[in-house]
Amino acid sequence: MRAYQLTTLFCAGLFCLPAFAAETSADAARQYHEAAITQVRANLALARADATRAKVMGSHTGSGTPLANEYRAYPSSCAAWPLPDKSSGTSVSKRMALYTRDGSGNPVAPETVTITLWRVPCSSSGANNLPYNNDGGGNAMTLMRIDRDSGNEGKTDRFPTFPLLNIRQGNLDFGDMASAVRAASEPNTFVADGPFDAPVFVSTTYVLENYNFGAAYNHFYGYAFTLQVDPYISGGSPTTFAMGDYTGTGLSALPFDGYAAAQYYNASLNEGLLIQVAEGYDGAHPARRQVIFDLLTTDNNNAPFWIVGSVAFDVNFATTLNVPLTYLVNGNATQPWGNASITLLSCNKLRVVFQANSGLPSSVPSFNGSADYDRIFAANGMMCE
Repeated sequence: MRAYQLTTLFCAGLFCLPAFAAETSADAARQYHEAAITQVRANLALARADATRAKVMGSHTGSGTPLANEYRAYPSSCAAWPLPDKSSGTSVSKRMALYTRDGSGNPVAPETVTITLWRVPCSSSGANNLPYNNDGGGNAMTLMRIDRDSGNEGKTDRFPTFPLLNIRQGNLDFGDMASAVRAASEPNTFVADGPFDAPVFVSTTYVLENYNFGAAYNHFYGYAFTLQVDPYISGGSPTTFAMGDYTGTGLSALPFDGYAAAQYYNASLNEGLLIQVAEGYDGAHPARRQVIFDLLTTDNNNAPFWIVGSVAFDVNFATTLNVPLTYLVNGNATQPWGNASITLLSCNKLRVVFQANSGLPSSVPSFNGSADYDRIFAANGMMCE
């Protein structure tokens, strides 16, 4: 098992709900479940207040600024909405009953659903000082899907509700305050969740996140853990899902999107490379993007020399792009230079394979082959990892 350190926490009321004797009446079932809802919501609010010193009315009249979530559970660049609706790789799947209501909110016979856990690979930089990774291993995002049976899909006259999620990992156990797991149907969020007892009308995929209540609530979902899924059905028991260490190496190359935009540098060549990723939207191509390539090198007289290019592409998770290149002459006019194939090997390294045209002027640098460029900085709000 990978090495990691988790703070030992003790049960202090959060999710530490009393055990109830099995009851058969609908009213008793409702009372049991509502007691759990009240306790969970009250303790989540208390933990949030402790983390933020929140007041009824604060002092901030403006919104926040774009920042990477310091409590993120996977690389920021890993995913965007919508989440996958089909599991892949190693998965754990079980059938279990969830607390179920009718259209008026009354409890009815529990509905059995299929719950599946799996991981999808993310970046592969191997950094070891990240909130979700402290050993330099591969990075992944952990997903949980609730699938209603086909005959129940979309029904709103009776529907299951979202269960309570807690984690066991290292010294952390299900009853500890910090074992709370936040699950959101949209990735890269700060506080959104699938709240306990919320209706589940259609089959939905959720990403396992951390609550922003401080570092003690950070979970390492890429390492081995056991997830407890508790619907709080009177007389019922929670279901557990065990996940081993993620042993993948992450993605061999990353798709080109805004997270690739940065300034890169090759120290041995003394070259700087600026990559920009722009929205190329038009009515016929709503997902079109454009990559702009600006290489600062030197000519054969050792004077600064710009080789530039751009290419438009539709979003198709492309990991390699071919960019026609030109060089700048007087008056910012351009002349054909050749082309480059660019690949984002990881969040921090870009590979370029150059192919220069034959017959270039003697002063124009001509080179062929592969060169790697290291990221210098990350754009505000677009932290790749």
